Amino acid sequence: MAFFQHTTCQSQTRGDRTKLFNIFKYLTLNFKEELTTMAGDFVYGLINSIDGERDPRNLEIIFSFMPEFMANYPLLHLAEEMFEIFACYFPIDFNPSKQDPTAITRDQLAAKLTNCLVANNEFAEWTVVLAVEKLESELLVAKLDSIELLHQAAVKFPPSVLEPHFDQIWQALKTETFPGADNEDILRASLKALGALLERAAHVPSISHSYQTSVLGVVLPQLSDVNQRLFHPATAIALVCVAGDAPFAADKILNSFLLKLQATDLSTSPPDQRVKIYQIVAQVYKLAALRESLQKLDSTISVPLLDDVIAALRLCEREDFDAKKEDLELQKAALSVLNECAPVLSEAQRALVYKALVQLISHPTIDLDFTVLTVGLGALQPVELQANFIDIGIRNFEIFSNFIKRKIYTNLLPLIPQMAFTQRILDLVMTQMFKPDNPEPVRLLALEALNTLLTQEDQRFIVDLQQQSNLLHQLIELAQQTKDITLQSLEQIAGALSRIIQQLPLSEQSAIISEYLPGLQLQKSADLYIAKGLLGYLHKDISLDDHFERLLSDLTQLSLTTDNEQLRVIAHHLLCSLVNKMENTKGNRSKVKQITEQLKKAIKTGDVRAVEILAWVAKGLVVAGFDEAADIVGDLSDLLKHPTLSTAAALGFDIIAAEYPELDLPVVKFLYKQKFFHTIMGKMGSKLADYCVHHLKAFVYVLKATPQAVIKLNIEQLGPLLFRSLEEHNEAQSLCIALGICESFVQQQDAYFQAHLGHLIPSCLELSKYKAQHTMQVRIAALQLLYDITKYPTFALLPHKVDVTLALAAALDDPKRLVRNTAVQARNAWYLVGAANGD
Repeated sequence: MAFFQHTTCQSQTRGDRTKLFNIFKYLTLNFKEELTTMAGDFVYGLINSIDGERDPRNLEIIFSFMPEFMANYPLLHLAEEMFEIFACYFPIDFNPSKQDPTAITRDQLAAKLTNCLVANNEFAEWTVVLAVEKLESELLVAKLDSIELLHQAAVKFPPSVLEPHFDQIWQALKTETFPGADNEDILRASLKALGALLERAAHVPSISHSYQTSVLGVVLPQLSDVNQRLFHPATAIALVCVAGDAPFAADKILNSFLLKLQATDLSTSPPDQRVKIYQIVAQVYKLAALRESLQKLDSTISVPLLDDVIAALRLCEREDFDAKKEDLELQKAALSVLNECAPVLSEAQRALVYKALVQLISHPTIDLDFTVLTVGLGALQPVELQANFIDIGIRNFEIFSNFIKRKIYTNLLPLIPQMAFTQRILDLVMTQMFKPDNPEPVRLLALEALNTLLTQEDQRFIVDLQQQSNLLHQLIELAQQTKDITLQSLEQIAGALSRIIQQLPLSEQSAIISEYLPGLQLQKSADLYIAKGLLGYLHKDISLDDHFERLLSDLTQLSLTTDNEQLRVIAHHLLCSLVNKMENTKGNRSKVKQITEQLKKAIKTGDVRAVEILAWVAKGLVVAGFDEAADIVGDLSDLLKHPTLSTAAALGFDIIAAEYPELDLPVVKFLYKQKFFHTIMGKMGSKLADYCVHHLKAFVYVLKATPQAVIKLNIEQLGPLLFRSLEEHNEAQSLCIALGICESFVQQQDAYFQAHLGHLIPSCLELSKYKAQHTMQVRIAALQLLYDITKYPTFALLPHKVDVTLALAAALDDPKRLVRNTAVQARNAWYLVGAANGD
């Protein structure tokens, strides 16, 4: 009281005001009873202390603690004066200092001010007036702040307090939403504010119905014609109404659509209008279901509306149905409605839906996804669905074409989690897989279905399936005993084996390996695919020492001798995975050494395949951090000058560095990429100085996998090599990699690259030209890099501006549109270098 009587806060320095506001904050939080006894004196003193404050840091303190104060302390006759103290700041308009790293942003301050303006129920009338007044501003930020103030008012003030002002709020929001402004942010914020108003009012039916009547009275007439300009804004507002009070709004909106549908003939009217109506109806049902109001909808409206939707779906039963794009869109829209309203379909309606679904699934050309509907009906009416849909598909399965069989699998597999259907659908898949005389395409479909199932289901299901049917054994027998089985089927069997074995306990995995691995003869395609399934994702803790030497030898021999590229890829992946997971024992390392020596002998005879195999072995060792990897990397680097094997050796470094998502390499050495980089630099560093083309290519492949931080540390050594690799215009992949590495540094405005623009810019200009060896990707990457270079300071760019602008003219006539687009962007950016207000 003494402070309020003898001095004023606003006459103090900024620092002292900060201390005073922090004191007021502390007092309001800790001395509520004492301050309450002061009645209006403390409130009045606080108002005078805040009045006129302009410093954003102090305002941030005030706006942080005052909402709680105003909500909990009686404001007495000073409520309007307290509101005006904050209203004078609305909307916030200030730009934080760029030099202050902890500067308060405008948006942070605006959000806290909004909390102050809605802190007390007595503020409701003044808040609405303020928000509506500022909403008329032409400034985007003022409009958004005003709409957010209305949104927060709807959230904070009780419906009874806001009800007298609803018409005023609705008229203001209607201007922004109906037909609405061009700005998406304003439209989205306005609908959000309206939604909050309607949702809060839903708890008071009398107020809610009053609100809904006002809003729907405006938008419902516009829902009668989908081609009207106001149809889309009207549907957006209508859906907001349903989200607020589903039972009341949904009935009104659905009735409006029903009247429109009944006025048009389904068989003769163009389908596009119905499609748009069905899409909105589906959303209405979805929102009603989310609000647990689906069962509360008026059946006198819902039943005839759903009859119309089902009739549209049943158009596919007509003999003259031609499956045009427009008709298929109508079918999809009808299904979207039925997906949402399955719980309220009557028995008679469901019977018609089942007939339509059978017709759709057995149609020779239509392929529509209706799994959501069948899953929903299965959960609600399992007996009906099985008798009227599932059994029909299974009973006639044999006579259907492969196209229809695939559709049956697609639509039945999602039903497997429902116990009523699990065994029946599984029996179908198993029968079609293991039936001895089944045609290969039919078996392949079943195998694909099995893999889809194993991918969708969880571990428990897969383990139970294996234990009940010994599925692994059946699949292995199928692969080994089926005559003329295709590689496609073997690939599916390998995938299924892999997915099953990954989910089994370690003890079972080990037992399966011990049972089946010794008998596999990897030179046979079937056995190789079985090995891929069993070993590809085998747990790393399961020891393969007893089989390790034989596996290495057989896989190496297969890769060296076979001409089938698919089989070689499998052998490479298995070799890589095996050496990665092997136990670090002297015996295992010795076995790997024997294989590498065998490969070196083959390399001496000029065998390109041996170089590739060596790279895959090296990859597994590098990732796992084995010291032997350095020797193999050294051998590969020596081959980069070989007259016939240099290209294969360079690609070997790409194999080591590249990521292969389908490859299982569970043993990953910490910082192995950095170690690999340093190993390469140790083996190749001196040779790179000679700028051999293949050394550069291999070097670029290695850099692709090297973390940027490591490259940055060594940029003085690596930079000249990168620039040199850009000048060797011989191979698109390595050029794209080199350009990408340079771009990542240029985007960060790296100082080294700024100092060497004289090297970088001419190379990029040369690569941007249309030439046979400069693919579209290379030209786009070079032009993108030239564009990014313009972000460097103007003084560094001006010496190059004229040359670059002139040279880029050629790229504007490039045969490829995407190249021309990038060229225009780059040339415009260079043209504006040094221009006033030009970035």
